Amino acid sequence: MVAVVVSFNRRELLESTLRGIMGANLVPDVTVVVDNASTDDSVEFIRSFSADHQASGAPGEIELITLTENLGGAGGFTVGIDRAANGLQADLVWVMDDDTEPLRESLEEAVRAWRNYDADGARRPVFVASQVLWTDGSEHPMNSMIERIGAGRDRKARAAAVGGRSIRSGSFVSLLMDGDAVRAAGLPVADYFIWNDDFEFSTRLARWEDAIQVPASKVMHHTKQPGNTDADPGPRFYNDVRNKLWVFTRSRSLAPWEKVLYGGATARLWVRTLRGSADRRAVVERFGRGVRDALKAPRSNQDVLRGVWELHEQGAGATAQDPSTDAQGRPEFSLLMPVYGGDTPECFHRALVSSTLEQAVAPSEVVIVRDGPVAPELQREIDALTERLRAATPPIAVVREDLEVNAGLTNALRRGLELCSHDVVARADADDVSYPDRFARQLPLIQDGADVVGAGMDEIGDDETQPLAHREAPVGAANIRRVSKLRNPVSHPTVVFRRPAVEAVGGYEYVPLAEDYWLWVRMLRAGADIRNIADPLVGYRVSGGAYQRRGGLRVFRAEIELQSRLHGIGHLSFLEWGRNVAVRGGYRFVPRVLRERAYRNMVGGYPNTR
Repeated sequence: MVAVVVSFNRRELLESTLRGIMGANLVPDVTVVVDNASTDDSVEFIRSFSADHQASGAPGEIELITLTENLGGAGGFTVGIDRAANGLQADLVWVMDDDTEPLRESLEEAVRAWRNYDADGARRPVFVASQVLWTDGSEHPMNSMIERIGAGRDRKARAAAVGGRSIRSGSFVSLLMDGDAVRAAGLPVADYFIWNDDFEFSTRLARWEDAIQVPASKVMHHTKQPGNTDADPGPRFYNDVRNKLWVFTRSRSLAPWEKVLYGGATARLWVRTLRGSADRRAVVERFGRGVRDALKAPRSNQDVLRGVWELHEQGAGATAQDPSTDAQGRPEFSLLMPVYGGDTPECFHRALVSSTLEQAVAPSEVVIVRDGPVAPELQREIDALTERLRAATPPIAVVREDLEVNAGLTNALRRGLELCSHDVVARADADDVSYPDRFARQLPLIQDGADVVGAGMDEIGDDETQPLAHREAPVGAANIRRVSKLRNPVSHPTVVFRRPAVEAVGGYEYVPLAEDYWLWVRMLRAGADIRNIADPLVGYRVSGGAYQRRGGLRVFRAEIELQSRLHGIGHLSFLEWGRNVAVRGGYRFVPRVLRERAYRNMVGGYPNTR
């Protein structure tokens, strides 16, 4: 866990901030202090405070970053969050200004709410916001938060269960953020300089995910006045206008209907600012400059930070390294296989043996995540195969994780990735069959620099020697990207991938029925090298109800959420979104026989032989 504090010429307030962090019930592992080119004695104080803290033997380290120019709060938080999330790979990132004073329980209560948010562990809020108080103990109007519009019964219930409420945006005055969510969303926009950078970034994080405020986590905000932004802001009104217009016109952090609502609220706020100002001419002039400069897009973070801070590489560029190899020069890799109560001992046996002992190139390690209780027969099969793999020649290491409750595939995969020892990971489902040459053909592409390698699949039934249908895999970067706008371009049960490339975009996220599709698209947009082998390398077992489960209202709702996400991040144009909603959404309501035929026609044909 890493805390980030951005400071500029407020040495006395900074001392309260650091003493609050380091003297709390729960102390971050590292506290990164970003000094924004202060001209007072802030830097000397931080170094002295850090030395004294280290000498005391108290928990927590302090890391100082000194910037050579003042980049504003937006630039400072961009640097600090980059260091915490991408440099230190923090699981949790806690951010605040230097006029924030945490109380003893502030972090402890926020972390408690984050961990207990979902009893099954399937979901975590992307951020937990503290309740922000002014020095007299009243809620600070500048940092007050309203309940999320349209939060829904489930979101409200999950938030209430941890003593919180569902919100849509948060403030950088004590915001505890999920590290994976930060890595998935990217960084704040440094060119905002001051104001609204936290609004844009927090709404980007929570566009589709849950976010909460927890009143039990309280902090003090030491501003001069307990006013809102409609108090006469002086020259900063320019930044408010420009940056809000950037949010409404340049950012995808808000849905279109939200932009209308927030836009109307902002217009009323600006009118109140004008009416309450003692110098209305200056307000009008700053408004005009803000509107004019908002016509030009904000500069990239690389441009803003050039010569001041070098951003950590993300996406494919962060993973361009050779995987470790065995004595024969072959990549060492982990096989990740979740198993749950719906799997059968016979299918599990066939899946695991075909993915290990029958492979021309076998995995170095197998990670089995049991997602909740299973029948005694299946448990005995898991135990027996574990011993068989460990006794093989050469032996195959087995790592087991038994989750107490069935929390879903996303949770099982996230936990499994944490347990994998190797940077190269192969996926296999507990009821499919890997053909003997699968890894021998996929691993050379990983060694060649690919981040993800998928393959074609055969649909199989009880008799795996008689394929029912063939699912083609698009080949070539341009074709994969084109197909990704209509359907999943990579078959999840066939993939081998570089774990750092997956983690660089935030890993698996909870997206109903489409956690893999959402992951591949995010990786494509981050510049990952995704490839497919056209030939079928996996037999995908199709049960009697496989195509029945592709239809219905629940699946339709999941489809609409997925398409909204793809459009929201810019992967789909409005017309492509409309086409998918009509075609893929309508597909969920056609009769099962037609649904099966339509899907098979879309992804491939019916082979006579393998």
